[in-house]
Amino acid sequence: MKPKLSEAEFEFMVKQSGLPLSPEQKTTLYDAYWMLEAMIERVNTPMPREIEPAHMFTAEVR
Repeated sequence: MKPKLSEAEFEFMVKQSGLPLSPEQKTTLYDAYWMLEAMIERVNTPMPREIEPAHMFTAEVR
């Protein structure tokens, strides 16, 4: 699968990061970037409150 990000945009992000990457490393990272995009999309998708009942606080009354 191909990332939504163009190679030029990816190259710009790599330059901004300051990481000294070889052309082979850049190619490997760009080829796998679509998986990161999918994870970012999933994390940013709103979820209903009922999906995580463990995060609900109920005060114990004694």
